[in-house]
Amino acid sequence: MPLRQASRRSAVWPSLFGVVVVGSVLGANLWSMWHADPEPATMLPLERLGALKAGGGHELPASAVADLGSKARSDASAGAAAGPIAPAVAARSADGAEFTRSAIVQPGETLGAALARVFVQGAVQRDVIAAYARLRKPERLQAGWRLWARFAADPAAGGDDLTSVVVAPGHGEGVTVERAAQGFGAREGGLPGVIARQPLRCVLTGPLDLSLRRCGADEALAAQIGALAHDRIRPALDLRAGDDLRLLVDKLMDGDQLVRHLGIAAISVRRPSGQTTAVVHFDDGHGVEGYYTPAGDSAEAMFLRQPLRSGHTTSGFGMRLHPILHRMKAHYGVDFAAPTGTPIYAAADGTLVSAHRAGPAGNLVRVRHGEGYVTEYMHLHRFAAGIDPGDRVAKGQVIGYVGTTGRSTGPHLHFGVRKNGRYLDPTSTFDVPQAGITARARKAFDAHAAELIRILDGLDRGARPGS
Repeated sequence: MPLRQASRRSAVWPSLFGVVVVGSVLGANLWSMWHADPEPATMLPLERLGALKAGGGHELPASAVADLGSKARSDASAGAAAGPIAPAVAARSADGAEFTRSAIVQPGETLGAALARVFVQGAVQRDVIAAYARLRKPERLQAGWRLWARFAADPAAGGDDLTSVVVAPGHGEGVTVERAAQGFGAREGGLPGVIARQPLRCVLTGPLDLSLRRCGADEALAAQIGALAHDRIRPALDLRAGDDLRLLVDKLMDGDQLVRHLGIAAISVRRPSGQTTAVVHFDDGHGVEGYYTPAGDSAEAMFLRQPLRSGHTTSGFGMRLHPILHRMKAHYGVDFAAPTGTPIYAAADGTLVSAHRAGPAGNLVRVRHGEGYVTEYMHLHRFAAGIDPGDRVAKGQVIGYVGTTGRSTGPHLHFGVRKNGRYLDPTSTFDVPQAGITARARKAFDAHAAELIRILDGLDRGARPGS
């Protein structure tokens, strides 16, 4: 009998422990449900509008639904930041009743879940995803991407109809899904924010990165300027102490928050001797894009000097003793050793031909450029998100990451260049000149360049020395 009672007592404790655990879980869930924001589908229309407004009902900038090609020329005065792009579409309706929600995609989050967090759900959500899927694969959504949803709120009609959604990656443009008479349609282009053009003047007193940071540039912008001056512009700008550096920087802003630096619109270097070098960026929207002198000559080579920001050459072009096969074999490219995951950049503007697994080459990307050139990038760890065959890629755009797939002895990039089907030594292509401004684009370029140079030349007051 005592043994039976002891057995019963020993069985009671696990049961009590289980009750406590279950009660704790239920209590936590009830507390979280009580304090959580209501699901959009359970809210009345006017309640949902109130939630939108309370959640930061900033207007969706017109640049989020307009092509970058519609940039307004800056009319900034000397030493002042330029205003944002002139909107192509009214940011708010006449009665001011438009609201937006924005969100950053979380790790493992689907497009549907992200859309639900910006109050897009149900049949509308399915229509938006279907439209988006015509241009991009929803499953390739990445953590850190940004979504903006714009609503045309009409309390009198009892609704808050969605008008557009922007899905944008961390680099470059995304996709805009807009409501039309026949439903939702998707198109390329769209940035979650307002583009502002900011002039910056800095008299260098030491290393470029330190001087720029003393002048107000952050580390990312300093790296971008350094890459432009040393890797893209030809001949490279040998920036040193005493140089008067002037810039026009395009920034993507979300309210007062910097989303990212989009690029350098113009750069000018005035030496202590008085010699001045200036280049401007120009894109006519018809395939003419790059950095040019004010006279319209190209200021850059067709190819980047190397498709990595870091890394060192381990094997050159030509015959070599293969490290795995242990026999002499032609090596049709240059190998750059770099840690796994190092970003790989498109060496020139072009069209993505393929991105797939290719036997000994491992994960392989091919890009077709003008004048019969094709570049190859082998042994990648993975491809960049959101790129598909047929996509246009820009010089310096991330297309993949260093790895050691295929026949490889360690993480590295094999970079190859072909012209009209014949392999070339990539080092011989670094100084292939890029074409200058065409006759068709000349008028637009002259007006564009003159305006940018006027702003740079006007930055004579309020110089900030790098000290």
